[in-house]
Amino acid sequence: MLQKPLNPGLRTFITQTLVLLILAAFALLIGAIAVAIAGKSPVTAFQELLQGALGTRTNIAASITRSIPIIINGVAATIAFKAGLFNLGLEGQMVIGALTGAVFANAFKDLPPFLLLPLTILAAATAGGAWALPPAWWQVRFKVPLLVTTLLLNYIANYFASYLVNFPLRDLSGGAAVPQTVMIPEAIRFGIILEGTRLHAGVFAIILLPILVTWFFSRTSLGYRIRMSGLNPDFAQYGGIHTSRMVLIAMFGSGAVAGIAGVIQVLGVDFRYIDGTLVTPAFAWSGFIAAILASSNPLLIIGTGLFLAALKVGAAGMQRNTQIPLQIADVVQAGIIFMVAIRLRIGEFVKRLLFPN
Repeated sequence: MLQKPLNPGLRTFITQTLVLLILAAFALLIGAIAVAIAGKSPVTAFQELLQGALGTRTNIAASITRSIPIIINGVAATIAFKAGLFNLGLEGQMVIGALTGAVFANAFKDLPPFLLLPLTILAAATAGGAWALPPAWWQVRFKVPLLVTTLLLNYIANYFASYLVNFPLRDLSGGAAVPQTVMIPEAIRFGIILEGTRLHAGVFAIILLPILVTWFFSRTSLGYRIRMSGLNPDFAQYGGIHTSRMVLIAMFGSGAVAGIAGVIQVLGVDFRYIDGTLVTPAFAWSGFIAAILASSNPLLIIGTGLFLAALKVGAAGMQRNTQIPLQIADVVQAGIIFMVAIRLRIGEFVKRLLFPN
């Protein structure tokens, strides 16, 4: 009796998962070589890295907490990828969303919490999406490369937000040395879901958003049109799809999700907008790498985002206990980027090995 062949979608998912594991293994090998060159023991280094990321309940919670903005930014990058676009402006869109959310929450603090919370998230998403629209329009209307404009707008967003929290929006009540806004109302802050840690209710977004985006692109007419515009713009245009409109919609959606990533940090971690706290950890760039590593599969981004977050948290623990610099994590991340360049070849090899027919 002939064995029923696997569903093509399942085959693709299995292949992508194995490729992901191979890439992670090779990247860790590059990190091990870097540790050895530094004159340290790779085995000890990775034991401490693993302990620092997953060794205790607190460490696990710290890794998951750090993964929240990374995964959400990865989903934001994926929305643009589906339309054939590279949105390098996630950082600026996240900053604008976070600042807007903090300002909105304080401006309308008299609203009931059950209204204020969703409206704050909506305001942040709208602001992030709006910040992503000008580069999309410039590409559609004037053929200005999206890569350049989105990247440059990060600097404008960061400096603009920095000016606002240094001067007109600065909280002067506590005499804080760090520029920051007034704290948001306590009633809308995300609660801690694991006592003794910083893991907050925003963690549910890293499950809901990938599922929602997967459903959108696989089950809706608009999602199909965006995907077709990204796969083959000429064919899509010939088939009656307004590709320019799809570019605008995809970029707004990508920026909106990045804005949500920013406001979740405000609602769950900082409880205000603090200058530089979203930029220094490189949440947006890690999310971008997570999306590439996951082959733009929103569900796989949960795994890649957790991996990158655990890498950063574990590296900090490794440095404390072994004096090995935490920049080793950056070496591993750079190794991942290098391995992504040959991902297609690895994918073809895995597919032939698993599914020869």
